[in-house]
Amino acid sequence: MKIIFDLDGTLIDSKKRLHELFCDLVGSRKISLNFYWDEKFKGKSNQEILKSELNYKDIDINFFVANWMKKIESNDYLSMDSPIDGVQKYLQEIGKYNQLYICTARQSVPQVINQLNNLSMLSFFQQIFVTEQKFTKAELLIESGIIFDKDDWFVGDTGHDINTGKAVGIKTCAVLSGFMAESAIRAYQPDWVLPDVTGFLPPYC
Repeated sequence: MKIIFDLDGTLIDSKKRLHELFCDLVGSRKISLNFYWDEKFKGKSNQEILKSELNYKDIDINFFVANWMKKIESNDYLSMDSPIDGVQKYLQEIGKYNQLYICTARQSVPQVINQLNNLSMLSFFQQIFVTEQKFTKAELLIESGIIFDKDDWFVGDTGHDINTGKAVGIKTCAVLSGFMAESAIRAYQPDWVLPDVTGFLPPYC
């Protein structure tokens, strides 16, 4: 069986990285980690938080977004990420009986590979798909030449991940360790909803 995993929020916890970059770019710690993620789970974007909490104007928001994209995958910020608890052991076990892939909306292929290597996770995967902000996840998977079966899976933490799996014609599992509230992600009608990826043990594993 082929299993495709999203990266951020699914295999790694990147909440600290995103909050730290947000605070660094606004030059303030007024927005706490808990408040920031409470707002994000309500579906608010960075832009909405900047407007409602810090009275940012459009020109300031555009500057923020440009700098966010420039810095979000830098080594200093990526070093703040950590694996979901137990994920290395989980991947080692599930990889004995399945083909594992990553499909992420990151910008840089080398940075993804370097981070996975640093976190001792790279060797578990057959292939790494990175959109590089040029393609959708579904486009990458459909054009990969890999033949996916209806019993294969996409595991992710966002509605986009669930839609990607459906577009590819495979089953979908949503995890609640990432960036969406349970009620929001259930609206996308995944086949399975779990607290985190280590509970994902489908038949034939």
